Amino acid sequence: MLDLLNFVALSGVFNVLFFWYASTKMKSKADPVKTLIVSFVFSIPLSFLLIGVYTTMLIYAAKTGASEDAMWEYMEQEELQ
Repeated sequence: MLDLLNFVALSGVFNVLFFWYASTKMKSKADPVKTLIVSFVFSIPLSFLLIGVYTTMLIYAAKTGASEDAMWEYMEQEELQ
């Protein structure tokens, strides 16, 4: 769970920094503060998506009696098929 939270935080920070940097390189020179706000808006759905997937996985694992590691392995196998 901590790994997922770290990933969400890191992706949010990257998203904010990327949008902020991109706003300084545009020809029209967009306002960096407005761009920062837009980047937060874009990072919120990503966070909810990751939290939703992880929560669903943990609920399914609890119902089937599997461990978290077993669920990650199962998801990787399903992805490869």
